[in-house]
Amino acid sequence: MPHTWQDELMSETQSLPVQGMTCGGCEHAVQRALQRLHGVQSATASHRDHRVTVTFDPAVAPLATIRSAIEALGYTVGA
Repeated sequence: MPHTWQDELMSETQSLPVQGMTCGGCEHAVQRALQRLHGVQSATASHRDHRVTVTFDPAVAPLATIRSAIEALGYTVGA
């Protein structure tokens, strides 16, 4: 499905604290998992900053779903 300007109107960006990422491979695993979720436009992970920044449509991919996808990989998502 092509990305449109309407998608951007419905999206929000959140930066989540994530513990347990130790390398670039961890970052890529998290990014891949999130980008596979319908409603996620982008995801960037940093093991150095212990953060994942994700842009998503909360009506399609609620934050709880995003948190669950990260936790399913074995990482801990903070508040």
